Amino acid sequence: MIARDLMTTRVIQIQSTATIAEAVTLLKRHTISGLPVVDAKGRLVGAITGGDVLRLFQQRAQKVYYSLIGQTHVIIDESVYQDRDQLLSLPVQKMMSRGAVTVSPDTPVGEIADLMLSQNVRRVFVLEGSRLVGVITRNDIVRWLVSHVDDPRPTPAESGPGGDA
Repeated sequence: MIARDLMTTRVIQIQSTATIAEAVTLLKRHTISGLPVVDAKGRLVGAITGGDVLRLFQQRAQKVYYSLIGQTHVIIDESVYQDRDQLLSLPVQKMMSRGAVTVSPDTPVGEIADLMLSQNVRRVFVLEGSRLVGVITRNDIVRWLVSHVDDPRPTPAESGPGGDA
């Protein structure tokens, strides 16, 4: 099994100049956790996830106080959440993860799984040359694995008379 056989080819993507609000809208509308980010020429330049959005808000909300002995405590400034429109109007390129993890259409699934685990990512993007042609998520690999596992429960004939052995 290779990437081409497993990838989703209808990839929802977003322009790097779009706003974070537009990215959140796409994530919600399509019930996905991340989007590839492309430049004006359609080249993959990064990815944005729901985790990135949450991290942005938390980083802005944290107020760290220091003393002579170092960090003493962190306070969360809830007003950041009330002023969310300002953060949501930022362009995606300001907060996306750069250097998205990519594979070719001929990459074996085992290599993809290893890459996801070693890079701690939930999705890889499939590129043919510089063109984005697909995406593979951890869930895609798990679904494929489960669909190829034999059911471990015994059939009625194997369990003997009366059903349960």
